[in-house]
Amino acid sequence: MTKQLKMLAASVMTVLGITSFAKEDDGKYTLTDEQKKTLTDKYGEKFVESFVKDLANMTVEGEEVNLTLSAEERLELDAGRIQLQNLKARVDSLEEEKKTFQATIAKLEKEPANAEGTQVTLGKVKKHMADLSIGYNKWLADYLDGKVQAGYSWNDTVDTATLKQEFGKYVSSEKMEIIRSLTAPTESTKYMTTIMTDKTEVRATHAIIETVLQQFVPQWTPNGKSTFSPLTIKNFKQKINVPVQPSDIMEDVIGWLYDEQASTLQSMPIVRYILYQLIFPKLDEERETALALGRFKEATATGGEYSASEDAAIESMDGYLTQLIDLYNDNDTAVTWLNKGTANATITSANVLAAVDEAVDQVAAVYKRKTMFVHADPDLITMYQRAYRKEYKVTKNEDGEVTRIDFSKFSFAPMEGMRGSKCFFITPKENFKHLLSKDPNRTTIRFQEQDYVVKIFAEWWEGTGFWLKEAIFAHIDPTFAASHAADDNGDGI
Repeated sequence: MTKQLKMLAASVMTVLGITSFAKEDDGKYTLTDEQKKTLTDKYGEKFVESFVKDLANMTVEGEEVNLTLSAEERLELDAGRIQLQNLKARVDSLEEEKKTFQATIAKLEKEPANAEGTQVTLGKVKKHMADLSIGYNKWLADYLDGKVQAGYSWNDTVDTATLKQEFGKYVSSEKMEIIRSLTAPTESTKYMTTIMTDKTEVRATHAIIETVLQQFVPQWTPNGKSTFSPLTIKNFKQKINVPVQPSDIMEDVIGWLYDEQASTLQSMPIVRYILYQLIFPKLDEERETALALGRFKEATATGGEYSASEDAAIESMDGYLTQLIDLYNDNDTAVTWLNKGTANATITSANVLAAVDEAVDQVAAVYKRKTMFVHADPDLITMYQRAYRKEYKVTKNEDGEVTRIDFSKFSFAPMEGMRGSKCFFITPKENFKHLLSKDPNRTTIRFQEQDYVVKIFAEWWEGTGFWLKEAIFAHIDPTFAASHAADDNGDGI
């Protein structure tokens, strides 16, 4: 008996509400007249005739046939039922649409056509998704329904009171999604281990054990030398303050809806546009830079008033590359500085291959067997790839670029925030940390209206850094390190 036939039999038993089939005098399985009628009413005569034949052939030389489904077979059967139900629901929906469309055609056939013809609106936009009592929502709905003659019926700006009302509804219902977007993984954080914490700083609490195995002797001879140089990773409070003039973006909102939401008018379309098209993309870009090159600078008030500087983004936290530069300039010996003091200390297109090979050789033996990333300046990676292609012209690279370093388990990871630095570092993912607030309530989203401007506020905690110094292997360009050194006040130059 095939698996498909066994599952079909189990399904039929479920429909009939039985645990086994009846048997004829010769021992073959069969259906009672009542069972045949039930199945005929549900599936038709052809199905019943075919199934009865298959059922009679299930008995093998008088042995009982096991029709009990395994857990895997039961899941497969349930999945098939769900798929069938979904298909049936889709067919029913199409049938209803067909009836509605046919009724419209029948109605139009009985009406005389005028010289201009008759325009039929099929309701392309699901207008119930937005509050159409608000002027700009009604206008957007009309525009997406093809009523291109629709125009503004209000003053030169959107009423900020109604926009504030929509912000409140949207933020209330979508708060967690907005919070996730505010702190979404950037290009670099995917290479880090994220710690969810409510602390303002964290510090490593375990050590690296270098060796434990030794020859047996009948005495206590400890040789488990521990290397333990933890770093403190600070968590910084971040915020965004964005003023938006709603009237200035109405035309952009129309284009966005036409491209992205042509089949539906999402709830609060202007709110979604402001957040997802104006704020979040720029925030991702600035977070990437701050996570790498940020150097925290305490804000000071002048005359009791604070003002944001042009460098506010990179002054919001201490970046991972900034922390490495400070350790480099302090000549911290717990970190392994790759190529420092050698001919490859400054990397050029002429020595980039040799510099990377030398750096890989300097990684401690205990880490060489681990699959790790070489977190690097994207321009440096391009320089390496071009030099590699030039040196090995006949080497075919199916991916079009070199990402894995020969004779190692290391691969390049481009870090956009490090672009132009000529720096790179190697460390296990578990040593490269990213801090975020554990409590979502510590991430706040607020808004105000003032005149014709909507002010958007958001606050959260974030930080980055390293767990232990001994697990860091870094190449720092000396020129870049000098240009980004801390000044006497601890601030960047």
